[in-house]
Amino acid sequence: MPKINKDTLKILPRNNIWVYKFENKNTYFCRFYIGKIHTKSGRFEKSLKTKNITQAITKANELYRNWFIEHKNTTEKVLRSIDLDIAQPFLRYRTQKYKDKSNLKDNTQAERDTAKWENYLKSFFVDIDYQDVELVENIINDEIVSQLKEDGKSGSTINKYMSLITQMFKRGQNRGVLKTVPDTPTQEVIDTPRLPYSNQELNLINRRCDEEFTKTKDKFYNEMKDCLNLTRSGGFRPGLEVLNLKVKDYKYLTDANSNLKVLEFTVYNTKTKPIHKVTCNPFFTTNIFPEIKERNPNLKDNDYLLFPNVENRTKLKNKVGKIFVRFSKELNLYFKDGGTRPLYSIRHTYATELYKKGATIDDIATLMNTSPKMILTVYLGLADQTLVNRHKRVYETPLKIIK
Repeated sequence: MPKINKDTLKILPRNNIWVYKFENKNTYFCRFYIGKIHTKSGRFEKSLKTKNITQAITKANELYRNWFIEHKNTTEKVLRSIDLDIAQPFLRYRTQKYKDKSNLKDNTQAERDTAKWENYLKSFFVDIDYQDVELVENIINDEIVSQLKEDGKSGSTINKYMSLITQMFKRGQNRGVLKTVPDTPTQEVIDTPRLPYSNQELNLINRRCDEEFTKTKDKFYNEMKDCLNLTRSGGFRPGLEVLNLKVKDYKYLTDANSNLKVLEFTVYNTKTKPIHKVTCNPFFTTNIFPEIKERNPNLKDNDYLLFPNVENRTKLKNKVGKIFVRFSKELNLYFKDGGTRPLYSIRHTYATELYKKGATIDDIATLMNTSPKMILTVYLGLADQTLVNRHKRVYETPLKIIK
């Protein structure tokens, strides 16, 4: 295979088109990525039949534009496969690099990288267009880091996952698959506790949804507000746990000794067990949930309760999370005390509010389908209100100190 003359290489940053000469050729060629459904390498390559670099750049841009116009119906799905286009080539490269090199200290690195991707990271990147760098960064910085923390991973272990993601994307960039490598959080950011929103701050985001609906008349923003309100009303994990709820998954419980009516949801296939029961905040049950039902009054048992007309729930989850972050940034709420507050921070809000009201750590853990240790280390941590409440309980009866 002829080698590229690196002195002639020009990379057009807008579309990541390579324009170059081979060492044994006098005319320019171009190369750009089109996906492995079309070629074995995933690349389109063609001679530009000119020795003039200006003409070569013009022709390369024309080829790029015309190719994607002609193949419009076959490229969208392929171009967003992070697994096929970025992860798998990287893992094959790592496997080959360490193959039969038992003398190397890290000769099992490829196996560990593959396990991290296949058993954990891959599920976060389904149907993700890796050219949407903002969305990819939101998933990395918000969902993945939050979930790794909830799973009890240490800061140094989380950093290893981030390093793997960075290496994969850098190699993808070097091979011309993508233009930009997404940012991953530093060790300092990973170690920073994720703080909750206050209820007043979440109400501001609700108002932002109302404003967007008034401006666009798009029902999505009404349903997004429903999603946020349901998420903050119970111990759900934000995202698919809430969005996958169906009409048949809720029912009302009654207390024989009072007029109390309890709204209960059954959540299936959670991270910790196959079935989990969630009971909702009484204010939500009485004042907000009836409005959600009225918004879509003709739903059947197997219909989704929220966004019932949207089929792809993973894409929906990513859209809700991305817009939530945008609204939070617009309201100057997203960054706090060196950390960030994505959609997952609503789960922190739920734990903090229950703790403020005097709920026990065991009860909070049960409601949130996690362990008491995780409640203490991940959700309550060193938040100011946690320390104040603990101080009030411990020193309710002041100790007399002899001077």
